[in-house]
Amino acid sequence: MTAETRPGLLDHLLVRGPDVSVLASFYREVLGGTVVEEAPPHWARVRVADIDLGLHAGEAGGGAQPRFRVQSVATFRAHLESHGVTIPEGYHAIPGGVELDFADPAGNLLGVVQYGVTLADLG
Repeated sequence: MTAETRPGLLDHLLVRGPDVSVLASFYREVLGGTVVEEAPPHWARVRVADIDLGLHAGEAGGGAQPRFRVQSVATFRAHLESHGVTIPEGYHAIPGGVELDFADPAGNLLGVVQYGVTLADLG
C-alpha cells in the first residue's frame, strides 16, 4: 500500500437525519458542539469535542455510533434528560468503566463513556 492509497486522518463521522437544522441544534445546544460549516438544508459540519460530525439530510440509521468521554456519566445523563432526551436503556458496564447510550432527534445512536467507575458506584 502506498501513501496515495492509504486512508488519512478521520475527516468526519457522517450522521443522517431528515432535518439537518434540528440535528445541528441538538449537537450545538445539548452536546456543546460548534457549527463550523453549513449548507442548508442538506449539510452541516459540527465539531463536538475533537470530532467533526457531518450532518447530512437523509434517512437516519446505520453508520457509526460516536462515543464521547465524560467526567460523570450520571451528571451527563441528568443533563440529557433535562433536555428531553430519552434514555432507552440504563448504564452498561464496559472494561474499566460505564457507558450510556442515547439518540439524537433523528434516531442516530450516540454514547458517552466514563472510565474508572462501576455500575455499583452509580447505584
